[in-house]
Amino acid sequence: MKRLLIIGASVLQIPAIQKAKELGLYVGVIDMNPEAAGIKFADKFYEVSTTDIPGVIAAANDFKPDGIMTLATDMPMRSVAAVAENLGLPGISPLVALNATDKVAMIECFKRNNVPAPWFYAISSRSDFMNLIKHVSPPFVLKPNDSSGSRGVVLVESHEDALSGFDYSKSKSRSGIVLVEEYLQGPEVSVEIITVDGISNVLAVTDKQTTGAPYFVEMGHSQPSMLPDQIVEKIKEVSIQAVESVGINNSPAHVEIIVTPAGPKLVELGARLGGDCITTHLVPLSTGIDMVKASIDLALGVYPVIEKKTEKGAAIRYITTREGILKNINGIDKLINTEGVKLLEIVKQVGEKIMPIKESGDRIGYVICQSETPSQAISMCEEIIEKIEIIIN
Repeated sequence: MKRLLIIGASVLQIPAIQKAKELGLYVGVIDMNPEAAGIKFADKFYEVSTTDIPGVIAAANDFKPDGIMTLATDMPMRSVAAVAENLGLPGISPLVALNATDKVAMIECFKRNNVPAPWFYAISSRSDFMNLIKHVSPPFVLKPNDSSGSRGVVLVESHEDALSGFDYSKSKSRSGIVLVEEYLQGPEVSVEIITVDGISNVLAVTDKQTTGAPYFVEMGHSQPSMLPDQIVEKIKEVSIQAVESVGINNSPAHVEIIVTPAGPKLVELGARLGGDCITTHLVPLSTGIDMVKASIDLALGVYPVIEKKTEKGAAIRYITTREGILKNINGIDKLINTEGVKLLEIVKQVGEKIMPIKESGDRIGYVICQSETPSQAISMCEEIIEKIEIIIN
């Protein structure tokens, strides 16, 4: 029986854990949380932080995996790469993992390889930032060098908001470095890619819906993209160029792009499966490609099956409500069985305080629908959300 080690055991990794078990694999998971939701689906658990590289290597030496992976989280990719190098397993190198998780290193790769990307400055102190804004005027975007899930990302629109924005972004940065970036405007998309032996295969282009300024939290996704075909082709071209620029040769990748008036420009990328149910649910629903299985196969050194089998529309929309204490939610049980609804989930518990949406963890739930076209799938999601009764005190 082949053995797969998955870095992380939160809800984000459950689809990979369950798929690996379906495939008959012996599955180990690593997480610092002994109560992580995915542990119960695995065969063996190691209580180690996913970013503790020596600890992860020690656990891997004990587990002796045939493959290692993570899903939908960036920083554990450094641990994945370190284990792959240490044990001679398929995967990206530690240098590539750094390029794909350190935003300064990433954007420098883009610049060196002429990948369209925003101008940027890397700032680590308040005094340096104050000097910079004497010469660089808003609007611009601030983002932590090493965070994900929209944490710490904020648009600064005036000098009056600049210092508070910098403090907020820096508070989410492990390294203390904050990127000051050009504010890109236009439709936002992500591109789901699997690169095998240096050949990048675009599986889907995903249209995004966000909260917009100032925090840009993702509130919806749909496939296939409804942008004009010539723009989609340019998006694919730029995405592959970006993947190659950071050195990805055997890995899934999730590439984020904004289509500006000057053309597609890179926001960032991850050398892993995309989150927000994009790769676990939307890609299979819209294309018939099991991207999680493909990534498991790739981690085990097996050539993945990535041929499109169907052409449908798929969408996810996140549920919003006002701030307050969640008292009750009504109507879910009936709506779950609606034709076309593939998943309807509330992630907040009754009694929890609902906060304004500043990062992805503030969202309270979501619905995923499939239809013949993406616009139909989006409409179905919106209709379902309208029927949910959310009671807030």
